[in-house]
Amino acid sequence: MVTNLRCINGRATCRCGFSVPCAEQVGHVCASRRGLGDMVAGWLSAVGITPERVAAFTGKPCKCKQRQRRLNAIGRWLGIG
Repeated sequence: MVTNLRCINGRATCRCGFSVPCAEQVGHVCASRRGLGDMVAGWLSAVGITPERVAAFTGKPCKCKQRQRRLNAIGRWLGIG
């Protein structure tokens, strides 16, 4: 997920600690910023529910990535992640 860097005192910084001069336009992917869908995917995989297991159980391809992206969008709208 690309974050917006804040420019303060000539430095663009992210809450993860990444910093560059404000004049540089960069796309920064913040590893510490996770969306709602990323969190749910992490929780599910921690208890053993993986896309492969879902596909094997249902007999259909897992739409986990679609669901994860949708939850990330909803989470951003709610201010989560």
